[in-house]
Amino acid sequence: MPPSTSDDKASAAVAALRAAAERGDADALTDLFAPDVVFHSPMTMRLSFEGRDEVVALHRDIFAVLEDLQTTEPLSRGAQWSFSFSATVRGVPLEAHNLLRFNPDAQIAENTIFVRPLPALATLFATLPPRVSTRRRSRLHGTVAGLLALPLAFALRTADRLVPKFL
Repeated sequence: MPPSTSDDKASAAVAALRAAAERGDADALTDLFAPDVVFHSPMTMRLSFEGRDEVVALHRDIFAVLEDLQTTEPLSRGAQWSFSFSATVRGVPLEAHNLLRFNPDAQIAENTIFVRPLPALATLFATLPPRVSTRRRSRLHGTVAGLLALPLAFALRTADRLVPKFL
């Protein structure tokens, strides 16, 4: 059975999302997201970003801290699509999986990202929240967020280098 028009639109949206991510162009994402899109943080279940403007602004922050972002071919099942990507954050290699759910208008309604390995997630946690907090709240909030996460990122990067010698 041939794909529906909605499937074609979702496929085109995923292709556009991947291309924009590889270019680091958050503004190109605006029309891809539903007005009420929800982005689930890879760092904590306590935080989601809601609304097109907020999610696009978040992607500006994300693209500012990730380097050499490369995506893989997507997979789909119904209204859900996914693809993986790799990048570096402060020189630390990162792998991630992007899970997307589309609404009936073929706009991204929900976006969840899973990140590995743990040192990369910790480095992202030390890098991204200060930018987001500064944008959303104040420079002081951003500075505090960054300072709280730095020891964790350092400890996990160090453990990542040392633990294989003990196992």
